[in-house]
Amino acid sequence: MQTPAYPPLPDDLVSKPKYAVIGGSGVTVAGEERFSFKTSLGWLVNISFLDQEKRVLFVNRHLCTSWDESGKATYAPPHVVDFHVILYGLKKLNVKGVCAIGSTGSLRPKTVPVGSIVMPDDYAFVLPAPVTFWGKIPMGTFQPSGVEEGKIHFAPASKDDSDWVNMRSWVQKVLAPVLKEHQGKIKMAEGQEEKNWPSVFGCEVGVDVKLSYVQTCGPRFETRSEIQTYATLGHIVGMTCASEWTLAQELCLPYVLVCAVDNSANGLSLHPGGPVQEYLDHKGDIAEVTSSLVKCLTTGLGAGGPDGKW
Repeated sequence: MQTPAYPPLPDDLVSKPKYAVIGGSGVTVAGEERFSFKTSLGWLVNISFLDQEKRVLFVNRHLCTSWDESGKATYAPPHVVDFHVILYGLKKLNVKGVCAIGSTGSLRPKTVPVGSIVMPDDYAFVLPAPVTFWGKIPMGTFQPSGVEEGKIHFAPASKDDSDWVNMRSWVQKVLAPVLKEHQGKIKMAEGQEEKNWPSVFGCEVGVDVKLSYVQTCGPRFETRSEIQTYATLGHIVGMTCASEWTLAQELCLPYVLVCAVDNSANGLSLHPGGPVQEYLDHKGDIAEVTSSLVKCLTTGLGAGGPDGKW
Protein backbone atom coordinates (compact mmCIF):
# COMPACT_ATOMS: atom_id res chain seq x y z
CA MET A 1 0.00 0.00 0.00
CA GLN A 2 1.09 3.58 -0.75
CA THR A 3 2.86 5.37 2.11
CA PRO A 4 0.59 7.94 3.82
CA ALA A 5 0.89 11.49 2.53
CA TYR A 6 1.04 12.94 6.03
CA PRO A 7 4.46 13.71 7.54
CA PRO A 8 5.57 11.54 10.47
CA LEU A 9 4.89 12.99 13.89
CA PRO A 10 8.18 14.47 15.18
CA ASP A 11 9.92 12.45 17.91
CA ASP A 12 9.52 15.20 20.52
CA LEU A 13 5.73 15.14 19.99
CA VAL A 14 5.64 11.34 20.05
CA SER A 15 7.13 11.21 23.55
CA LYS A 16 5.30 14.24 24.92
CA PRO A 17 2.60 13.30 27.50
CA LYS A 18 -0.84 14.03 26.11
CA TYR A 19 -4.54 13.16 26.05
CA ALA A 20 -6.60 12.11 23.03
CA VAL A 21 -10.07 12.85 21.70
CA ILE A 22 -11.59 10.31 19.30
CA GLY A 23 -14.43 11.52 17.11
CA GLY A 24 -16.46 10.11 14.28
CA SER A 25 -18.84 11.14 11.54
CA GLY A 26 -20.35 13.93 13.66
CA VAL A 27 -17.04 15.58 14.59
CA THR A 28 -15.16 17.76 12.12
CA VAL A 29 -11.77 19.36 12.76
CA ALA A 30 -10.57 21.49 9.86
CA GLY A 31 -7.44 23.44 9.04
CA GLU A 32 -5.07 21.76 11.46
CA GLU A 33 -1.66 20.32 10.52
CA ARG A 34 -1.98 16.57 9.98
CA PHE A 35 0.53 13.86 10.85
CA SER A 36 1.04 10.10 10.61
CA PHE A 37 2.49 7.61 13.08
CA LYS A 38 3.73 4.11 12.32
CA THR A 39 3.13 1.31 14.82
CA SER A 40 4.03 -2.36 14.62
CA LEU A 41 0.37 -2.98 13.74
CA GLY A 42 0.11 -0.39 10.97
CA TRP A 43 -0.11 3.32 10.24
CA LEU A 44 -2.24 5.81 12.16
CA VAL A 45 -2.84 8.69 9.74
CA ASN A 46 -4.53 12.07 9.49
CA ILE A 47 -3.97 12.80 13.18
CA SER A 48 -3.87 16.38 14.45
CA PHE A 49 -3.77 18.47 17.61
CA LEU A 50 -6.65 20.48 19.02
CA ASP A 51 -4.51 22.91 21.02
CA GLN A 52 -1.50 25.14 20.39
CA GLU A 53 0.62 23.35 23.02
CA LYS A 54 0.02 20.03 21.27
CA ARG A 55 -1.21 18.24 24.38
CA VAL A 56 -4.59 17.15 22.99
CA LEU A 57 -4.47 14.77 20.04
CA PHE A 58 -7.46 14.29 17.74
CA VAL A 59 -8.26 11.14 15.78
CA ASN A 60 -11.28 10.63 13.53
CA ARG A 61 -11.96 6.90 13.82
CA HIS A 62 -13.32 6.72 10.26
CA LEU A 63 -10.46 8.67 8.65
CA CYS A 64 -7.27 7.41 10.27
CA THR A 65 -6.55 3.83 9.20
CA SER A 66 -7.34 3.78 5.46
CA TRP A 67 -5.94 5.88 2.61
CA ASP A 68 -6.04 6.04 -1.17
CA GLU A 69 -3.33 5.84 -3.83
CA SER A 70 -2.36 9.47 -3.21
CA GLY A 71 -1.80 8.72 0.48
CA LYS A 72 -4.81 10.75 1.66
CA ALA A 73 -7.15 9.36 4.30
CA THR A 74 -10.33 7.71 3.04
CA TYR A 75 -13.51 6.82 4.86
CA ALA A 76 -13.55 3.48 6.66
CA PRO A 77 -17.03 2.23 7.63
CA PRO A 78 -17.44 0.75 11.11
CA HIS A 79 -16.60 -2.82 10.14
CA VAL A 80 -13.37 -1.71 8.41
CA VAL A 81 -11.99 0.67 11.05
CA ASP A 82 -8.77 -0.77 12.50
CA PHE A 83 -9.41 -0.20 16.19
CA HIS A 84 -6.22 -2.03 17.15
CA VAL A 85 -4.08 0.50 15.26
CA ILE A 86 -5.98 3.44 16.76
CA LEU A 87 -5.70 2.39 20.40
CA TYR A 88 -2.22 0.93 20.17
CA GLY A 89 -1.09 4.05 18.36
CA LEU A 90 -2.45 6.24 21.14
CA LYS A 91 -0.71 4.08 23.74
CA LYS A 92 2.64 4.40 21.95
CA LEU A 93 2.10 8.15 21.58
CA ASN A 94 2.19 8.47 25.37
CA VAL A 95 -1.52 9.23 25.71
CA LYS A 96 -2.66 9.25 29.36
CA GLY A 97 -6.38 8.93 28.72
CA VAL A 98 -9.01 9.01 25.96
CA CYS A 99 -12.27 10.92 25.62
CA ALA A 100 -14.44 9.60 22.78
CA ILE A 101 -17.51 11.09 21.15
CA GLY A 102 -19.93 8.76 19.39
CA SER A 103 -23.11 9.16 17.35
CA THR A 104 -25.86 6.81 18.47
CA GLY A 105 -29.47 5.81 18.03
CA SER A 106 -31.89 5.61 20.93
CA LEU A 107 -33.22 2.20 21.91
CA ARG A 108 -35.59 3.89 24.38
CA PRO A 109 -36.69 7.21 22.84
CA LYS A 110 -39.19 7.93 25.61
CA THR A 111 -36.45 8.07 28.24
CA VAL A 112 -33.38 8.79 26.04
CA PRO A 113 -34.77 11.19 23.43
CA VAL A 114 -33.19 12.23 20.16
CA GLY A 115 -31.23 15.40 20.84
CA SER A 116 -29.85 14.24 24.19
CA ILE A 117 -26.19 13.87 25.16
CA VAL A 118 -25.39 10.96 27.47
CA MET A 119 -22.36 9.34 29.12
CA PRO A 120 -22.66 5.53 29.24
CA ASP A 121 -21.33 3.66 32.25
CA ASP A 122 -21.33 0.25 30.55
CA TYR A 123 -21.60 -1.46 27.18
CA ALA A 124 -22.67 -4.69 25.48
CA PHE A 125 -21.72 -6.39 22.23
CA VAL A 126 -24.51 -7.90 20.12
CA LEU A 127 -21.99 -10.38 18.69
CA PRO A 128 -19.41 -10.80 21.47
CA ALA A 129 -16.56 -11.93 19.22
CA PRO A 130 -13.06 -11.62 20.70
CA VAL A 131 -11.83 -8.01 20.69
CA THR A 132 -8.27 -8.22 21.99
CA PHE A 133 -4.61 -7.43 21.37
CA TRP A 134 -3.67 -11.00 22.28
CA GLY A 135 -1.55 -12.46 19.50
CA LYS A 136 -0.75 -9.03 18.04
CA ILE A 137 1.51 -7.50 20.70
CA PRO A 138 2.97 -8.83 23.99
CA MET A 139 0.12 -9.00 26.51
CA GLY A 140 -0.15 -10.11 30.10
CA THR A 141 -3.01 -12.07 31.61
CA PHE A 142 -4.20 -10.30 34.77
CA GLN A 143 -1.42 -7.70 34.94
CA PRO A 144 1.22 -6.54 32.45
CA SER A 145 4.84 -7.07 33.36
CA GLY A 146 8.18 -6.50 31.65
CA VAL A 147 7.64 -5.83 27.94
CA GLU A 148 3.92 -6.62 28.08
CA GLU A 149 1.69 -3.76 26.89
CA GLY A 150 -1.49 -4.64 28.79
CA LYS A 151 -3.75 -7.33 30.22
CA ILE A 152 -6.52 -9.48 28.76
CA HIS A 153 -8.43 -10.57 31.86
CA PHE A 154 -10.33 -7.68 33.45
CA ALA A 155 -13.84 -6.63 34.47
CA PRO A 156 -14.99 -3.99 31.94
CA ALA A 157 -16.35 -0.63 33.10
CA SER A 158 -15.76 -1.56 36.73
CA LYS A 159 -16.19 0.71 39.74
CA ASP A 160 -12.85 -0.67 40.91
CA ASP A 161 -11.08 0.96 37.95
CA SER A 162 -10.24 4.13 39.84
CA ASP A 163 -8.46 5.85 36.93
CA TRP A 164 -11.52 5.45 34.72
CA VAL A 165 -13.99 6.39 37.46
CA ASN A 166 -12.01 9.54 38.32
CA MET A 167 -11.61 10.58 34.68
CA ARG A 168 -15.31 10.00 34.05
CA SER A 169 -16.24 12.24 36.96
CA TRP A 170 -13.78 14.87 35.72
CA VAL A 171 -15.26 14.80 32.19
CA GLN A 172 -18.75 15.30 33.60
CA LYS A 173 -17.66 18.47 35.40
CA VAL A 174 -15.68 19.81 32.43
CA LEU A 175 -18.66 19.39 30.07
CA ALA A 176 -21.23 20.94 32.43
CA PRO A 177 -21.02 24.43 30.82
CA VAL A 178 -22.15 23.00 27.46
CA LEU A 179 -25.66 22.41 28.81
CA LYS A 180 -26.06 26.06 29.81
CA GLU A 181 -24.54 27.30 26.56
CA HIS A 182 -27.05 25.35 24.47
CA GLN A 183 -30.13 25.62 26.68
CA GLY A 184 -33.16 24.60 24.63
CA LYS A 185 -31.15 22.70 22.03
CA ILE A 186 -30.28 19.72 24.24
CA LYS A 187 -32.94 17.22 25.25
CA MET A 188 -32.68 15.74 28.73
CA ALA A 189 -32.71 11.99 29.24
CA GLU A 190 -34.44 10.39 32.20
CA GLY A 191 -32.19 10.71 35.25
CA GLN A 192 -30.34 13.78 33.96
CA GLU A 193 -30.20 17.02 35.91
CA GLU A 194 -28.12 20.13 35.45
CA LYS A 195 -25.85 19.06 38.32
CA ASN A 196 -25.04 15.63 36.81
CA TRP A 197 -25.36 16.15 33.03
CA PRO A 198 -24.30 14.44 30.77
CA SER A 199 -24.22 11.46 33.14
CA VAL A 200 -27.50 9.71 33.97
CA PHE A 201 -28.69 9.20 37.55
CA GLY A 202 -25.40 10.63 38.84
CA CYS A 203 -21.81 10.03 37.82
CA GLU A 204 -21.04 7.34 40.38
CA VAL A 205 -20.35 3.85 39.05
CA GLY A 206 -21.82 0.93 40.94
CA VAL A 207 -23.21 -2.53 40.30
CA ASP A 208 -26.43 -1.41 38.62
CA VAL A 209 -26.11 -0.18 35.04
CA LYS A 210 -27.44 3.32 34.48
CA LEU A 211 -26.97 3.70 30.73
CA SER A 212 -25.50 1.09 28.40
CA TYR A 213 -24.09 1.43 24.88
CA VAL A 214 -24.96 -1.52 22.63
CA GLN A 215 -22.58 -2.19 19.72
CA THR A 216 -23.69 -3.85 16.51
CA CYS A 217 -21.31 -4.92 13.74
CA GLY A 218 -22.64 -2.64 10.96
CA PRO A 219 -22.32 -1.21 8.43
CA ARG A 220 -26.05 -1.54 7.80
CA PHE A 221 -28.52 -0.24 10.35
CA GLU A 222 -30.49 -2.68 12.45
CA THR A 223 -33.77 -4.38 11.58
CA ARG A 224 -36.88 -3.69 13.67
CA SER A 225 -36.72 -7.21 15.09
CA GLU A 226 -33.09 -6.76 16.09
CA ILE A 227 -33.85 -3.46 17.78
CA GLN A 228 -36.56 -5.05 19.90
CA THR A 229 -33.96 -7.50 21.17
CA TYR A 230 -31.22 -4.92 21.66
CA ALA A 231 -33.51 -2.74 23.75
CA THR A 232 -33.32 -5.43 26.43
CA LEU A 233 -29.52 -5.03 26.50
CA GLY A 234 -29.13 -1.27 26.68
CA HIS A 235 -30.28 2.26 25.99
CA ILE A 236 -28.39 3.48 22.91
CA VAL A 237 -26.92 1.72 19.90
CA GLY A 238 -23.79 2.32 17.81
CA MET A 239 -21.18 0.44 15.79
CA THR A 240 -17.74 1.44 17.08
CA CYS A 241 -17.23 2.59 20.63
CA ALA A 242 -17.43 -0.69 22.55
CA SER A 243 -14.48 -1.98 20.50
CA GLU A 244 -12.46 1.13 21.38
CA TRP A 245 -13.48 0.90 25.03
CA THR A 246 -12.46 -2.76 25.30
CA LEU A 247 -9.05 -2.28 23.68
CA ALA A 248 -8.35 0.83 25.74
CA GLN A 249 -9.00 -1.16 28.91
CA GLU A 250 -6.64 -3.90 27.76
CA LEU A 251 -3.93 -1.24 27.43
CA CYS A 252 -4.83 0.27 30.84
CA LEU A 253 -5.93 3.53 29.19
CA PRO A 254 -8.88 5.31 30.83
CA TYR A 255 -11.59 5.71 28.16
CA VAL A 256 -14.60 7.97 28.75
CA LEU A 257 -17.42 7.88 26.19
CA VAL A 258 -19.86 10.72 25.52
CA CYS A 259 -22.65 10.02 23.03
CA ALA A 260 -24.86 12.28 20.94
CA VAL A 261 -28.26 10.67 20.35
CA ASP A 262 -29.10 11.77 16.81
CA ASN A 263 -31.76 9.27 15.76
CA SER A 264 -34.30 6.77 17.01
CA ALA A 265 -33.45 3.17 16.28
CA ASN A 266 -35.37 1.48 13.46
CA GLY A 267 -39.09 1.24 14.24
CA LEU A 268 -38.97 3.35 17.41
CA SER A 269 -39.32 6.93 16.19
CA LEU A 270 -41.99 8.96 17.99
CA HIS A 271 -41.65 11.89 15.59
CA PRO A 272 -44.79 12.66 13.51
CA GLY A 273 -42.62 13.12 10.42
CA GLY A 274 -40.83 9.81 10.86
CA PRO A 275 -37.20 8.91 11.75
CA VAL A 276 -35.52 10.71 8.83
CA GLN A 277 -37.27 14.01 9.57
CA GLU A 278 -36.52 13.53 13.26
CA TYR A 279 -32.82 13.21 12.45
CA LEU A 280 -32.89 16.27 10.18
CA ASP A 281 -34.70 18.35 12.80
CA HIS A 282 -31.93 17.74 15.33
CA LYS A 283 -28.88 17.52 13.03
CA GLY A 284 -27.91 21.20 13.21
CA ASP A 285 -28.31 21.49 16.97
CA ILE A 286 -26.34 18.30 17.61
CA ALA A 287 -23.49 19.53 15.40
CA GLU A 288 -23.31 22.76 17.43
CA VAL A 289 -23.40 20.91 20.74
CA THR A 290 -20.75 18.40 19.62
CA SER A 291 -18.45 21.26 18.62
CA SER A 292 -18.84 22.74 22.11
CA LEU A 293 -18.10 19.35 23.70
CA VAL A 294 -14.80 19.18 21.80
CA LYS A 295 -13.89 22.75 22.80
CA CYS A 296 -14.52 22.09 26.49
CA LEU A 297 -12.58 18.83 26.40
CA THR A 298 -9.69 20.54 24.63
CA THR A 299 -9.48 23.27 27.26
CA GLY A 300 -9.68 20.85 30.17
CA LEU A 301 -7.37 18.20 28.78
CA GLY A 302 -4.90 20.81 27.61
CA ALA A 303 -4.67 22.08 31.18
CA GLY A 304 -3.60 18.64 32.41
CA GLY A 305 -6.84 16.65 32.55
CA PRO A 306 -7.96 15.10 35.83
CA ASP A 307 -4.53 15.65 37.37
CA GLY A 308 -4.50 19.34 36.47
CA LYS A 309 -0.80 19.23 35.70
CA TRP A 310 1.82 17.88 33.29
